Formats: sequence, C-alpha cells, structure tokens
Amino acid sequence: MRCFIGLDLNAQQKLALQSWQQKALPEIRSREQTPPAKRQRKENIRNVHAAPVAVPAANFHITLAFLGDISASQQESLITHLDQIHAHPISLQLTQSGYWQKPKIVFVAPSSLPQSLAALHTQVRKAARAASIETESRDYQPHVTVLRKAPPTLPPPLFLPDIQCEFTAFHLFESVSTASGVTYPIRHSWKLTPNLSTREQLRRGLI
Repeated sequence: MRCFIGLDLNAQQKLALQSWQQKALPEIRSREQTPPAKRQRKENIRNVHAAPVAVPAANFHITLAFLGDISASQQESLITHLDQIHAHPISLQLTQSGYWQKPKIVFVAPSSLPQSLAALHTQVRKAARAASIETESRDYQPHVTVLRKAPPTLPPPLFLPDIQCEFTAFHLFESVSTASGVTYPIRHSWKLTPNLSTREQLRRGLI
C-alpha cells in the first residue's frame, strides 16, 4: 500500500482553505466542476499541456513523512514504533503561498516552522527508519497542496491566505487511486497530548 504520515485539516479549516483557493485562484476549476464531456475532450487531446487542477478540499493535509509503497510487515512495525511517540498539539497559521516548479504545485504554508511540528516530524522519521522505511532527507517544509499541474506562467494568487489550524492528532494515510481521482483514507491515528503535569494527566485520565 502507498502511504504517508500527516496532519488532517478539520472540516472548518478545509472549507476556509477551499474558499481562499476559489477566490484567490479564480481561473482554476476543480475536476468536479468541469463537465464530464468537456473533461473527456481535454483528456483526449494529447498535443497540449494538462490544465491546472484544483485539489479537492477533502484531500487537504500536511505531510509529515512520505513513505511510498510499504509492505504489511513494515506497516505493522511502523505502527508499533509510532505508538511510542509522545508529542504535543500543533498550532500554526497558513499565511504564505508558493509554487514548486518540478512537481508543478501551488501550495500554502506557515511563515515559520513551529517547534512542536519540527519535533513531531523528527520523531516520525525516526519511527519510519526503525521500521526499515526510507524517507526524504531534505529540509522539512510543511505545506498544503492546493493546485496540481500548474505551469510556471500561472498568475500568482490574488491575495495570501490567513487560516488558523490546530492539530490534536496525526495519522497514517493510504493513497488510493479511483476513477474519480486520488483519495487519502486514514488507516490509523495517534493523539497529540498537551505537556501536562502528572496531577493534570491523572485528572483527565490520561495516565
């Protein structure tokens, strides 16, 4: 199965980001908004570049570690190691937008990397390596992809996002290809717990 570990935006955050996506990138239409007949004609034309595609709101997420194709035994080992992670809730604000030419994506991101997110990313990568899963070694740049197949000539967004996000869990996602596009079902989840005193943890039944 093809998997990644990440943070899932809640429904309110996804709707807010979708609203920004539609208003700041008005020339972009999602796959669902394109009439089937017109979409089929576009897909049949091989001598033109693919049109930019808006990522569906349901797919908005922040990747912690891309795992690629992993075996059942690797997944079992990974879950065991991720069970040992203790990390705190994450708060960040999506206030920046950017474009990466090689993957041809438009993304939104926080202006800086929260320490809590950096710490969780490090722990997740260590757990993956312990499960014999290779992960990317480049500097971590948390982001939410909002547009794929974007050409370098695409006009920049009309304005920047300003979306507050709070995360109290991280997840193991599977990447599943369907006739209507890719979906990211959650296969396992882990809570992010505040740095509480022993007395407070006892009061809340956390220990």
